[in-house]
Amino acid sequence: MLVDSCIDPDSKRPASLTYLDRLNVNPAHVKAIIASHWHDDHVRGISQISERYKSAEFFISSIFNDPEAASFLAAYSGSSAPGQARGTKELFDVVKQRDAVFPVQQRSTIFERTLAGRQVRATALSPVPAAVWQSIAHMASYLPGPQGGTPIKHATELAPNIEAVVIHIDFGDDAILLGADLEDHQVHGWSAVVADSWCKDRRPSTAYKVAHHGSRTGDTDQIWTVLLAPDPVACLTPFNRGKHRLPTEDDRTRIRARARQSYISSNATRKPDLPTDQLKRLNDIGRNFSQVNSGFGSVRLRKKRGATRWMVECFGRAQRL
Repeated sequence: MLVDSCIDPDSKRPASLTYLDRLNVNPAHVKAIIASHWHDDHVRGISQISERYKSAEFFISSIFNDPEAASFLAAYSGSSAPGQARGTKELFDVVKQRDAVFPVQQRSTIFERTLAGRQVRATALSPVPAAVWQSIAHMASYLPGPQGGTPIKHATELAPNIEAVVIHIDFGDDAILLGADLEDHQVHGWSAVVADSWCKDRRPSTAYKVAHHGSRTGDTDQIWTVLLAPDPVACLTPFNRGKHRLPTEDDRTRIRARARQSYISSNATRKPDLPTDQLKRLNDIGRNFSQVNSGFGSVRLRKKRGATRWMVECFGRAQRL
């Protein structure tokens, strides 16, 4: 089961493709591909993954932001929407490739198999029903009324992020929680997830992919007390875009206090960490400056059946948080 995608800057291929090729995994053994949501930093290259693993079922959130919905409709009409962002274009390409794409929301079953004598089940904890209904109403507001008229042309983002698919994977004796980029909201976000009786009945997870790059907006105390076992292993990815950098130092301190072990897939940005005046002088003589050996890594968690602890390995720029 593959969740989301990113491009390895060295191979220029989706990182999961390279990883599975090195393990000589038979493409037919990939049973499910999930796009947790369609932000660019989560789906770069996922259309290549979809093309490679044709027999795998493809799952997407039941909620789309307006640009994503436009691409989804454009794919069925046979023409690409103008001005698509890269993440939205990936959605368009996947829909064109496949006979079926399966939308998921809270309580959807994504994957269920008996493997090596034990039941493995992956289910979606989000988006919650209230978020789905709000999304439908939001999109409907952009359509012409019964008297005709011109549809609204501009598109806005849904904020906070209530569309992301949070995945719970139950191994029968252990569980993993993949937090995607879901943010907190009393009715539509994390607070609604942890208040749901079905979600609270899931097996507590001992490993957690921290939501929304460790941001406070993707956190609530009940994630750690209701959905996670005490002292879980936590992993996260950074976010760097202009002045927006996650996790912050406060985020790091908060996560380290909650998790027995915590790791980040990269502690750096590819952008030069230089004062503005120095960058300006460099830009007078060149372009596309970036740091050497920065910005990419991976964290691998493995656990033998019956073991009490996860074995953690860091590759590339990955490191302890």
